Amino acid sequence: FSSRLTLAAEDLTHVRARVRALSPQATLDRGYSVVQLASGEIARDPKKLKAGELLRIRLAMGETEATATGAH
Repeated sequence: FSSRLTLAAEDLTHVRARVRALSPQATLDRGYSVVQLASGEIARDPKKLKAGELLRIRLAMGETEATATGAH
């Protein structure tokens, strides 16, 4: 029983590590950001942004705002 409990604890540790690695916050911590439109929708295509459109940028340590200038 003791060895089964040890194996289960190790499995749980590995699952927790995988969940943390796949979390959105872990992605932000690696330097990525999420860009949202004023409506809250995720911006996926720069060609669909309009010059002057207000954007919300989510970073690892918080949020900021930006203004679209056009697609490149």
